[in-house]
Amino acid sequence: MIYANPVPIAAACQMGTDVVKDTLETLFLAIEDLIKYDKNISLQFGFANIQFTNKNMKAYFADYMSRELSEKEFENRMRRMNSPVSTLWKTNTRSEFNKSTLGTLIKKPNQQVTEALMQKTQALKLMSLDMSSSTKLSRK
Repeated sequence: MIYANPVPIAAACQMGTDVVKDTLETLFLAIEDLIKYDKNISLQFGFANIQFTNKNMKAYFADYMSRELSEKEFENRMRRMNSPVSTLWKTNTRSEFNKSTLGTLIKKPNQQVTEALMQKTQALKLMSLDMSSSTKLSRK
């Protein structure tokens, strides 16, 4: 899905990519079901309007789209900068997520606690391997 790429959407929402993929699939399946049951749908995106009427699809694009896309300098104007984003991006995503509406609904686990638990689990795993290798089975 290039038009609705789940990776940047997941990154923006700070959710798993699988969650976003499932959500997008569900939305498209809902649209498909509505069309199958002869419902008329009008999806208005601002730059385009897609209409499904009597199981036929028509797309209407805004007048400015054809003019802007045909200009030579369109790509250079659309590109905000030529340097990588990492050189300018200084946002603390954790604090921004906590301030967002989604951040108030879903609490992310504490990274330090999660890391400590993971290290303890790894230590227990190593100890159990050592314990199982040190015992000797004998048959009588």
